[in-house]
Amino acid sequence: MINIFLIICAALLLGVETKSDMHLQSIDVENKLGQQVSSDISFIDSYSQRVSLGKYFNQNIPIVLVMAYYQCPMLCSLVLNGMSSALSNSGLVPGKDYSLLTLSIDPSEGPDLSKDKKKNYMDTYFADYAYDFWTFGTTTNKEISKITNELGFNYSYDESIGQYAHPAVVYVLDQKGVISNQIFGINPTSKDLKLAILNAQDESVSSIFDKILLYCYQYNPKAGNYTLLASNVMKVAGAAMVFFMGIFLSFFWAKERIV
Repeated sequence: MINIFLIICAALLLGVETKSDMHLQSIDVENKLGQQVSSDISFIDSYSQRVSLGKYFNQNIPIVLVMAYYQCPMLCSLVLNGMSSALSNSGLVPGKDYSLLTLSIDPSEGPDLSKDKKKNYMDTYFADYAYDFWTFGTTTNKEISKITNELGFNYSYDESIGQYAHPAVVYVLDQKGVISNQIFGINPTSKDLKLAILNAQDESVSSIFDKILLYCYQYNPKAGNYTLLASNVMKVAGAAMVFFMGIFLSFFWAKERIV
């Protein structure tokens, strides 16, 4: 890996475009927010059963989706590790507030690999949960092409090193399979993932605090995260001040009446 890295760096310095560089340039995430993912996309789960994506729709909870491959030497594990850690610290309950789905972009991988990967992550991050809320799947090149096109997930296979070049992104679909959010990077925060899941619940927010969070933070599709809106924060702060002043004045008015 070090030698490959040095070759690429040397070629870039000399102004030569290498095959690996061409693959890296093909990586992209198109903005497909608001688009419906097909329910008839099929795959084999870790129990060696063929299921369709529509099985996970209309369950009244969002779906957190990651496209990866199970023999990836580095990036996929970093994405799954970061997502799992953030979700385990989000305060949300897996299986109740969201479901998880990971699909391989490598058509040569099968259910044995997905089964091992699933066991590893469940044991590491969600050992306290007995029910099954995370599906790992593998499928054909045709189905992979279909779902990656619909997600806007652009990747490439580099035959020279036998690896896939792909972006690091976590998708959040609403319960109908509509792409609601996409979070970029290998270390998503608990806040970003929680807000993305709450946003995908189609106004089904669990508490006033979550409503305030969704009001103060706006999703940025280009950056792939949430940004704090100063104007909305000022509005919330102003409303809170009026509320507490009202309570304060009501206390004194009630005291004067008693006297």
